[in-house]
Amino acid sequence: MQESLLLIEDDLALAALTAEFLRAEGYQVTVAHRGEGVAALVRTLRPALIVLDVMLPGMDGYAVCRQIRAGYSGLILMLTALDESAEQLTGFAAGADDYVVKPVDPQILLARLRAMLRRHPQAQAPHGLLRCGALAIDLATQRATLDGAPLPFSTAEFELLSIFVRHAGVPLGREVLLQNLRGLEYDGLNRSIDMRVSRLRKKMQALNCPVTIQTITAQGYLLAATDDADAV
Repeated sequence: MQESLLLIEDDLALAALTAEFLRAEGYQVTVAHRGEGVAALVRTLRPALIVLDVMLPGMDGYAVCRQIRAGYSGLILMLTALDESAEQLTGFAAGADDYVVKPVDPQILLARLRAMLRRHPQAQAPHGLLRCGALAIDLATQRATLDGAPLPFSTAEFELLSIFVRHAGVPLGREVLLQNLRGLEYDGLNRSIDMRVSRLRKKMQALNCPVTIQTITAQGYLLAATDDADAV
């Protein structure tokens, strides 16, 4: 599942290069070059994360941030040319979640985006609906369904399942799972996540859920639809 990004940058060449780089990394990227009209674009796209330049013609990035934040619960990463506290505080006050100082190395930008999305997985789901094969989960109602029929997962089971569905087909290590569940760093010894995964796996099997949690040696756990798992 591709995560949707909205890049707002008035430098046409820089915007094109950045968008090309992020698309090569697997993201779906939409580009805008002015602040005007961004609010309507956000309502249509519902991106997981917005990369917003401060210095825009007409409506600047701070004004854009304040305008869209009222109806947008996703992530906003601001780009600023000034590494000054006042600039940073203005961005945070406008509703930004984080900032980077320009010029920024593309790899650093990518690392920041990934870290933000990992810490705030709910932002990756436009309209709160995620799917893996016939399994669907609704983040807004905390419900899981199979071909429309509700599945009886507990709150803790749903929380873990939603992380797997969001990253279906991608191996997730213990540290990533713990950070998403509790925001804690993995100390290399904690095995509580293994027990939670084991219980969820058994519950899914008991419910004849057509997805499986695989154990990937040296990488962690991976969720895949049964057909995909059989092909591995």
